[in-house]
This record gives sequence, structure tokens and C-alpha cells, in this order.
Amino acid sequence: LHVLGERLAPDIALAALMAAWLPAAGRLLARGRYAVATVALLLPLVLAAPQLTPPLYGDEPFHLTLMDSMVRDHDLDVANNLDLEERPQNALYAPGWPLFHSPGLSFLLLPGYVVAGRTGALVFLALMGGALSALLARRARDLGVGESRVRLLALAGAITYPLATFAGQIWPELPGALAVAAVLVLAARTRGGRLGAVAVAITAALIKTRLALLVFPVAAAAWLRRKRLLGAGALAGAVAVVMAAGWLAMGHPFGPYRRLHHLWPSDPVLAVKVGGGLIFDAAGGLLFTAPLWVFAIFGMAALWRRGGPGERALLLGCGATVA
Repeated sequence: LHVLGERLAPDIALAALMAAWLPAAGRLLARGRYAVATVALLLPLVLAAPQLTPPLYGDEPFHLTLMDSMVRDHDLDVANNLDLEERPQNALYAPGWPLFHSPGLSFLLLPGYVVAGRTGALVFLALMGGALSALLARRARDLGVGESRVRLLALAGAITYPLATFAGQIWPELPGALAVAAVLVLAARTRGGRLGAVAVAITAALIKTRLALLVFPVAAAAWLRRKRLLGAGALAGAVAVVMAAGWLAMGHPFGPYRRLHHLWPSDPVLAVKVGGGLIFDAAGGLLFTAPLWVFAIFGMAALWRRGGPGERALLLGCGATVA
């Protein structure tokens, strides 16, 4: 019974959390408090994550190491923070400078890390998840989606990718989604939105360079409606900032391994394979990890018709990312 309890305890706790959260979320969403409803679910999850799992593979160990270096050593050189004897997997990040990943995400989460370490950084991600839900609800209303459907979208979105999936992991997916939602809202504004869209695009690209393929087309769509020459200059300056930061921090804007020629599609069949893997891959395909997003793919045509220039630019950016 003891072993059975250990194995089932997280599942029982999660079931209890969902049983308490669902009716509360329904009342909060009915009052238009989308951010509060989302954070109410994500906050317990991110507080539990450090107690249940060590830092996972990929971006998270790197950013924790970098934030530790910034707090303890007040620098970005992680060479003396890798602790290869205890964590031999950190050899991936050697020699420590230039950096393996962009430091943008570490800078973004650093205030939370200073206060409460990994837990504090995850709490920051949970708050970003709340902001993402609120921005998506706002943009959906602007596009004429009914309030009941907006609430259903927020409820479903909170329990799937990228909110519940990535709020407990220090990866760029959730901040990237927040940047996309923010730039869509800003691009639709008639006053003050264009400069804000460029600023968000720069921030997103500094977190992960490939996010530029999603956010810069939306920012460009906002500028091209008027003042095209000024917009071209603003976008060129934004690209220059991102490229310069990449060269300074990583030795190249695309990191240690990728180069410009990797961005150009070399084989149309490869793009089809990438799309198929994105949906059907047994290890992490959307069909198995976030099936609601598979249904959302079939709504892209409707989004193209009903959306604004920002949404159409985003869909083009999605195509460029897959290609």
C-alpha cells in the first residue's frame, strides 16, 4: 500500500486540484477574470514541480545555471557553474562562453529566481500564463468570438499546451506564446501599437531567435498599413539589435550550430515530414500531447478569413517555421 500510495499520490492530488479548480474557474471566467482563473490552476502546479522533478533536459538546466551565475558571480560566463562532476550532462554547455542558448529567458525570469530560486522563476512563468490567457481572450473578442466560446477556449487552453504543459518548465514556449499574443493585440491597435509590437518582437527574438519568424511578420503587418518607410527602418533596427545581441552572447545570432543556410527550405518533402512529425510523433506529437491543437489546425482557414493582418502574418510565419 505504501508503494501504491507513492505512485498514485501525484495523480490523486492532481484530481483533487482539478475538482476544486473547475467550478472556481467557471465563476471567475464568467466575471471576465481570465488571468486569475488561469493562474489559480498554474500556481499549484509550478509550486509542486520542484518538489517532484529535478531540472529537466534541454533549456531548463542551462537557464538555471546561467541565473545562478548571474546571482552568485554577477556575470554570464557559466564555466565555473557547470559542476560537471555532479552534473556531467552540463558538458553540453562547455566551455561556458560564448553561451549555448540566448540569455534572454534568464534575464526575464531572474527577478523570480533571485527571490525563490527555481520555484520563483516558475511562479513568473505562471503569471505569464495568466497574462497570455487574458490577451487571447481580448483578441478573440475583438475578432467577434462570442463570450461563451471565449470562456470555453480559456478553460480548455489552461489545461493543455502551452500553459499547463510548460508553466512548470523553464523553456521559451510559454513566454513565446505570450509574445505572440501581445504582438497580435498591439498590431491591431490604431495608436501606439506599432512601436509596442516592435519592442515585443525584439524581446521574443532575444528569448529564442527562431521566434522572430512568428513575431516579426506580425510587427511588419502593423507597420505596412501606414508609414511603410518608417516601419522598414524600425524593423531593420530591430533585426540589427537581435543580431548584435546574438553575436555578443552566443558568437552567432543562431547559436553554436545553426547558420543562415539552415533557414532555407532544401526539400519540400522535408516540410511535409516536419508537419507530420509535429502532429503524429509518438514522443511529443500534438495528437498525443495536445489533441485540442490538432483540431485548431483545421480552424486556420477560418482564422485567415476572419482575422486581421496580424493573424494572417502569423500564419505565414508558422508556415515559414515549419518549412
